Amino acid sequence: MMDFFSRPNRIKIEGENIYIDNQFKNNTKEIEVNYIFEFKQPIPEIKVYENQKLIRRYKIETLKNNPNLENQFLHSSIRVLPNSAVMIDGIISNDKKNFKGWTEDNYEGVRLQPFYLSDKDENNIQLIGKGLFDRGLHFNGTITPKGVRCVCICDNCFVSFTIQHFHAGFSECQYFYSTDSEETLIVPYHMIPFMPKQLQKEIEGIELADVETKLPLPSNQVGEFKYYNSFKCPHCRASFVDFENNPSIRPQEYYGNTYINQTPVYFNK
Repeated sequence: MMDFFSRPNRIKIEGENIYIDNQFKNNTKEIEVNYIFEFKQPIPEIKVYENQKLIRRYKIETLKNNPNLENQFLHSSIRVLPNSAVMIDGIISNDKKNFKGWTEDNYEGVRLQPFYLSDKDENNIQLIGKGLFDRGLHFNGTITPKGVRCVCICDNCFVSFTIQHFHAGFSECQYFYSTDSEETLIVPYHMIPFMPKQLQKEIEGIELADVETKLPLPSNQVGEFKYYNSFKCPHCRASFVDFENNPSIRPQEYYGNTYINQTPVYFNK
């Protein structure tokens, strides 16, 4: 393999592979690279290497209305911050020179789950089971466009999976994940008394239990919908956003999620 770091650049890109040099003085060097990936596969995979060691694999799963990404382009931003955090996102387009804005129809944004390089690996460990805000997939005060999908990596099996979101606060509704995360139930606030609201600081256990008794069962009859059910990896079923062990983050996670190409289930009283 050629020596990608014989020159001073911290980031090198070859095909769909990103190589990050994190040696010597580079491990505190901030850098941002804007790069246009040309996809060669219907379902491409972006691989990230640190010092030529493979550390992340992000499969770019496709939407039903755009099932083949071959010969399409990802207009991307790749950033390494001074604290060794890596952030990668981009916009998919049929055009190498142009891409749609987030307010346009068929806007396709992709945000890869941020992570820390090996010199700050303790930060990756601290993020296990945490919410999407803590993980850098959403930001307080900034609305993530609905056309942006997030490519996450399971903390347990390390396989990537893609999720889509909705802003439950703007919709004035609460969401509930099924036990296996195969379904996301949406319930408008007014439909059930004492429904907990987004960002509500105090959640009363007795009132919540009463709310949950009024919820339907998931359509596959597996488990039940619960406010503190975790959002799980679809591959190994390990908790990804682990509300059971991190209940305090639940009210602040005001984006509800589904796996890619799935739609939420709406409560019918």
